[in-house]
Amino acid sequence: MAGGGAAPATSTSEAMPPVNGPAIAATSMEQAGEYLTIVGGCNDCHTQGWSESDGKVAPADRLAGMNVGFRGPWGTSYGKNLRTIVQRQTEDRWVQVLTTADGGDGKPPMPWWNTRQMSDRDLRAMYRYIKSLGPKLNGVPRSLPPGKEPSGPYIWVAPQPPK
Repeated sequence: MAGGGAAPATSTSEAMPPVNGPAIAATSMEQAGEYLTIVGGCNDCHTQGWSESDGKVAPADRLAGMNVGFRGPWGTSYGKNLRTIVQRQTEDRWVQVLTTADGGDGKPPMPWWNTRQMSDRDLRAMYRYIKSLGPKLNGVPRSLPPGKEPSGPYIWVAPQPPK
């Protein structure tokens, strides 16, 4: 696995299938998925305390959502609990969502333009890694429409004019 630093994933269900074009090479799909969720910044928005700990969050606590909102002209969105999502969503649906900006319903700051460019194999590797973590119940606030004030902490992510 390129880059190192990540602990081995808990499961090695299968070797990496071939792919046409750029894709991560690793011993297993789960190992590739763990690496991709780290370097792809998934934990930045979907793991509580990731940034504050400089990425030192145990795999058992990763990708279970975040209660800090991201507020802008679209309203306030929250990093969803990806572990519960993959437990109820098929791998094919995961790929579809990450290549279509959730069918057009995706909210910022999710970088849909980046996941749209990833290979299906890499998206599937991410899915398999997250699924290998198992479910982790963690309440995440629901997104709020514009004008609705969040009750908890949030980060303002809209451009501001210079002063």
